[in-house]
Order: sequence, then structure tokens, then C-alpha cells
Amino acid sequence: MRVRFLTAAPGTRKALVAPAGAKSHNMNYKFIPRCTAETTSWFDALLAARGLTTPEARDRFLNPSLKDLHDPFLLDGMEQTVALLRSAISDGKTILVYGDYDADGVCATSILLDLLHEEGASLAYRIPSRHEEGYGLNEQAVREIADRCSLLITVDCGISNLAEVALAKSLGLTVIITDHHQPPEVLPPADVVMDPLLGSYPFPSLCGAGVALKICQAMQGIEGVEKRLDLAAIATVADVVPLLDENRIIVREGLKRLENTLRPGLRSLLRVSGTEPPLSADHLAFRLGPRLNAVGRLGDAKLGVHLLLTPDPAKAEHIAGLMENANRERQDLERRMTDEAVRQLPPVIPSPHVLIVSGEDWNPGLVGLTAGRLCERYHLPAIALSVRGEEAVGSCRSIPGVNIYRMLSACEDLLVRYGGHEQAAGLTVRTENIPALRDRLEQVISSSADPECFIPSRDYDLAVPFRTWTPESLALLDQLEPTGCGNPPPLFRLENASVQALRRVGRDGSHLKLSLLDSSGTLVEGIAFGFGDIADGSPSSLDLLYRPTVNDFRGRTAIEAQVTAINSLL
Repeated sequence: MRVRFLTAAPGTRKALVAPAGAKSHNMNYKFIPRCTAETTSWFDALLAARGLTTPEARDRFLNPSLKDLHDPFLLDGMEQTVALLRSAISDGKTILVYGDYDADGVCATSILLDLLHEEGASLAYRIPSRHEEGYGLNEQAVREIADRCSLLITVDCGISNLAEVALAKSLGLTVIITDHHQPPEVLPPADVVMDPLLGSYPFPSLCGAGVALKICQAMQGIEGVEKRLDLAAIATVADVVPLLDENRIIVREGLKRLENTLRPGLRSLLRVSGTEPPLSADHLAFRLGPRLNAVGRLGDAKLGVHLLLTPDPAKAEHIAGLMENANRERQDLERRMTDEAVRQLPPVIPSPHVLIVSGEDWNPGLVGLTAGRLCERYHLPAIALSVRGEEAVGSCRSIPGVNIYRMLSACEDLLVRYGGHEQAAGLTVRTENIPALRDRLEQVISSSADPECFIPSRDYDLAVPFRTWTPESLALLDQLEPTGCGNPPPLFRLENASVQALRRVGRDGSHLKLSLLDSSGTLVEGIAFGFGDIADGSPSSLDLLYRPTVNDFRGRTAIEAQVTAINSLL
């Protein structure tokens, strides 16, 4: 496979790289003209490459503030939502909050319960069992809710439940749908359907907890937001929505509050996960989020709500311990399922456009993780299905350029149900229809997707001399935090660096320790995880993408390169 740099969005470069597991990293690059930093500082050029071209845009990005949150009443349906909630509270009617079983749904449910409890509401809540009920509303749940509640409000789900909402209305329930997933062409017949993707809301990329937080803002102002930013920050990162605009504000301010949270549950979760200040978005993505998700994947997601809302430190410690155990079990099961899925695929993938794997009684809570692993490894849309008798429940993960929700829409006649986003979706399909689904998706994707999107790619920001990196310049990079989806950590290119030394490191020798001289004669020390085989080829120079990092070892502090992509030049 050839590797090239391409221009993506204005000012942003893309490096095309071999997929994980490729046997050779000795590939050539084809270069396309790129922006330079000749008339500006490297930091100005970095900001411009990310679309921040005006002083106002840069100030808003570098100094996010709660005052920059959008007016919550710009969300279609917010006025009606607030009015219906206040009316139910004043009339003493019971409000039931219905959430999803992932970290976003658990946090969104907790946010809304916390808000409505403070407002004096009579409350109940329900999170369906992933294993017994599946995603979203279901008929039995709706009938049970109608027997004891007057108002049903969903968070992080409901936008695709047309039949269930119609049933709820026929049973006399007032129904408010709050969601952030892709709306279907026909909306459910609720009293209110509120989704940032509907109407002209200025920032349509909120997660479910972000929408719940906007309800807090509408009912209690900024004070109501501040009280629940810690929960919303976890959900925003865990649900992998772009860390831009309002999401950037939520996460940046939420991290500050999380470091000093008074919630016993969060304090216990931080402790069992070994997470200490200063906190970053990575801590939410790889420590807190997975533990909140684990209980929903393997057991009862209501434990997450109990943890986040309990005032009892002893109860919080107990639940956090259960979450830690569940997360370890999840990691073990995920490894085994992924290994089994890979064994279903041929050693060399014969240029398909979608991967579909399945297993009898695979844990439905883990199929999304398996699909994600396959998507990352092979750079193809992937679907993992848990087959149980006549039906299979699954999750999809996709690549940029393939809108998996739209692709599933073209297969609607083959599906029992489906829903999701451009890059991730869930579905239920009759087992007998799996071969037809594979054929249809292959046809739809191959005929509609740009062939270039199937070439693995990596974005990078600038090519700058390594001597640029000092403690002061690294401090400038810190201003881009929090980084993640939509605002990735800055990535730089080092061109034609002369090899001084290469050696395999790590327990199995799979990693590469390197020493290079860049074009200015600056010595570059670095590490490249997963690129150990480069050392076997004896290249004379390297072209690579990297992140500058600080290495503190035995009292010696040095700035090194953490390499993420390599082209060896013989």
C-alpha cells in the first residue's frame, strides 16, 4: 500500500498510513502542496489549520467560558419542555426519567433526576436492561410506566420509538422525547421532541447529557449548569462527540469541577480507577467512562445512577468496587470476543466494503467494542452481531466517509429496528436476513462511498523543526486542551530525518526506540509504539508524524517525539 499526504479541511493535512498489523512499514509518500507558516508563528498557523482564523474565534476557543453557552431556548421544544415539567411539578404528578444504559444515558438520567429533585418533583426513573429489553422504549416498559406516572421524559433515546410513543400517548401519558441521535423522517407523536439535530440550534453535536444540561440551564440558569458539569463532562467525552463549541466548554469547565467534586460516587470512582488531578479528557475517556459503561454492558446500568447520586460515601465505595470488577471482566470478555471475530475473517481481506461477524450468545453489551476494534484494525465499516435464536442484536462502527446510519436506512426492510449516528449505530436483524444484509450493505456502500475513504488516514497539523519545542512552546499546546474527538491532540510532521540509531524495545520487541537528526541538525529522541519492525529494515532516513512529549526519567527531563506514523526511506 502506498502512503501519501492529502489535504483535508482547509489548512489540515492528512497522512495516509498502513492499517494496524501491516507486515511492512517501508512505504513511499506522495506529497501534495500544503499550507506553510512563513508569515505567521507556528502557533498561529496551528490555530489557522484548525479553522480558527479570526481573533474572536481564537479567543472563544482558547478561553472557553460558561457565558458563551448558547441560549437553551434556541433548542426546538425547550419552552414546551420547561412548561410541561413545571406544570407536572406544581400539580404533584409523577415524572419518570427514561434513560439509556451507556455512560451518556446514565449521566443524562442523573443530571435530570438531580435537577427535578431540586425543583421538588415527584420522581421515578427507568433504564432498560441491555440484555432483556434492548435500546430505547419498549411496549412492556411503557405500559408499566403508564400505570404509575403521568409524564414520561426520555434522555439519550426515544427519537426512533414511533410505535412506543404512540402507545404511551394512547395510555394517557404526557411524553417528552429528548435525544441527540439522528432523527428519522417521521418523528414520534410525542408532546415534545427535542433534539439538537432538529431545527436550527447553533451547535447540533451535543450528547444526551448535554441536552439534559441545557434543560438545567433553561430551568435554573448558569447555576443549574455549574452544579452538574462534572456529570456532563464525563458523558460528553465518553460518547465521543466533538470537543468543540459548547462541548469544549462543558468538558473544560467540568474537569475543573470534577477535580473538586463533592459527589461521593465520583470521588470513589476516581479512587478505584487510580485517577488523580490534574485531570484530562483522556481520564474521562479511558478510566471513568469505561467503568460507568461496564455495569450496563454486563449487568444493571442503574448502579451507575445510584453511584452518581448517592450521598452515602460507604454505598459509593461499594458500588465503585462493583464497577471496577465489572470493568475487569469486560476487558477479558472483549479480548476473547475480538479474537473470535478476527478468526472469522480471512488473513487477507479481499477488498470488501463492510465486515460482518457474529457469534452465538455473544454478550450484546460488548458487540459495539468488538465492532470498533475491527473497524480500527481493518479501516472498514464493521458490524458485530450477537445471535440469539431467530434474531441478532448488533452494533456498527464506521469510518469517515461512510455514514453507517444512512447505509442502514437503505436496508430498512431487512431490519427489525435500528438507530444511531454517522459513525456508530445499533440494529436488530432476523438471523435469516444476515446474508441479505451483508450483500445489500456491500452494494450500497460500494456504490455510494468515495473509494479514497477506504485508505487509512491520519490528520496532522504542521511540519515544524524539532528545535521549536521548549517548555514554553509545549505550554502553548496545553491551551488546546481538552483534546479528543473533533479537536485531536496536535500532530506534527518531521521530514527526511537522518537515522542515528534504531532498536526494538518492549517485552516482545514490538516497539521502536529511535534517535534521529532533523534537517536543522537537532537531535530527536523518540518512541514509536507498534513499529518495531522498522529497526529490521536499516533505513537511512525517516519521514514521520509525532507528538512532542516530556519524558521525566531518573531526574532527567527531556522533550521527545511520540511517533504515530512512519515512512522509512532506504
